[in-house]
Amino acid sequence: MILAITKERNNQEVNMLELGQEYFPEDEAQTIEELVNIFEFLMRDYKFSPTPRTQHPKSHGYLQGEFIIEENIPDQLKVGIFANPKTYPMWVRFSNGSGFSDENGNFQPDTRGDIRGISIKLMGVEGTKAFENSAVNEQDFIAVNTPVFFLRDAKAYLDFFPVVNGIRDGKITMNADGTPQHIPDELKPSYDAIAYSLPLLNNVRSQVMTSPLEANYWSATPYKFGDIAMKYAVFPHIEGEQFNIETAKDKTNYLREAMIKHLAEKEAYFDFCIQLQTDAEKMPIEDPTVLWDEKESPFIKVATLRIFQQKFNTQERIKMDEKQSFSPWNCLEEYRPLGGVNRARKIYADMADFRNKINQK
Repeated sequence: MILAITKERNNQEVNMLELGQEYFPEDEAQTIEELVNIFEFLMRDYKFSPTPRTQHPKSHGYLQGEFIIEENIPDQLKVGIFANPKTYPMWVRFSNGSGFSDENGNFQPDTRGDIRGISIKLMGVEGTKAFENSAVNEQDFIAVNTPVFFLRDAKAYLDFFPVVNGIRDGKITMNADGTPQHIPDELKPSYDAIAYSLPLLNNVRSQVMTSPLEANYWSATPYKFGDIAMKYAVFPHIEGEQFNIETAKDKTNYLREAMIKHLAEKEAYFDFCIQLQTDAEKMPIEDPTVLWDEKESPFIKVATLRIFQQKFNTQERIKMDEKQSFSPWNCLEEYRPLGGVNRARKIYADMADFRNKINQK
């Protein structure tokens, strides 16, 4: 049960949602503890070394660039680092959401649909951090190639994992249209609990990405923005012809190949945009599967991502990539993550430390 602010109206008790406010399920702490145990088990159980991330393990590239704050930002958006024009050094990681696809430790090929991600790390950022385990002078922004998240809350993960494993192992069989053909009795409660998520996930996986540098990314989950709330998005500048997948030398890893080709010839640019929460009911904090309507609140550009022309496909850069960690909670207090899914993501920092300890053995 979600604890919400209530008010008496016509002798009836109704929920009154407020902008930028969270509403915590009573059993959420126990749920997150169970998630920690699952992720640690998964990392211990990997048969290959080094142990990859549990979230977005396959990297397409770890890139250097800079984050350029706009000069003429509306006053309402001058919050935190956006208060004044400034340029920050930046690292960017592009990735696939899925992990190993076979017994030999090979990642899922890029030709298969997937959730794709961009992780942005700004350096030299001063201010009060949202989380005590945050790195000093850093600000992370995490986004994926869908404007909505596919799970409603932290507890949904506990049902999602057995369903995904059941589909992978053939215990749950699906029709061509995505409807279930057979669900064993022991998995039916979990399937029913997260059935809404599968069409959302399948919609993302049906997308074809030509290059990580040619795709849109959204935070999908909400964040504080001073005294209110926001979502953010990253939109590319596309000039000239897009990468042709059919010309790739290695289609299994064509997304890395596309970036190698692009950045060998020129820089890449993205617009960083913010969408403010203007209606607490239509733009909820605790259900990131609900799309925030751009007609109600459009995205507004506040910065430019400039990714340098560079050679990044080196062993040195790949090692740097594997040691680096990104988290929505590695942020300023002004941008504190909101909602149950983001509260569960607070464990990312501990999971990164756990993974690095395993890999050092």
